[in-house]
Amino acid sequence: MFSNRQLIFPTAMLALSVGYLVSALSLGAPIAESGLTPSFFPMLVGAAAILFSSLLILQQLRETEAPDRPRDAPGHAHLWVVLAIFLYILAFRKLGYLVSSTAFVFALIVLFSSFEKLVQKALIALVVVGLGYVMFQQLFGVRLPTPWG
Repeated sequence: MFSNRQLIFPTAMLALSVGYLVSALSLGAPIAESGLTPSFFPMLVGAAAILFSSLLILQQLRETEAPDRPRDAPGHAHLWVVLAIFLYILAFRKLGYLVSSTAFVFALIVLFSSFEKLVQKALIALVVVGLGYVMFQQLFGVRLPTPWG
């Protein structure tokens, strides 16, 4: 199975995602008579991580590379993602949710696409972060950090 090095990361992520979901299941029922409980979001994230890891594995297994097509040089995207996460964690409390999350989502979008249509990508980042803000504030009742306290 691991003769293809491209399968190592998604398989490890799948294993971690299963462990995360099992841990989230121990938090209790995700929905109670009064609505969503604190275990809902971790279970949702765990299930989504399992789904996406499985899709990556299937995609890699189905991918057949033409013998005359040269392979792309291995990138260092994973290192940039780790750096972006580190900077996001540092900036989150000082800059607040909206600024730090918008910069983080924008950086990830640009990292995994091209440097074209930056305004459109910035708008997409704003929409994603705005939806997250509404979800946490209105649905979950979680107060997110802001730079003004």
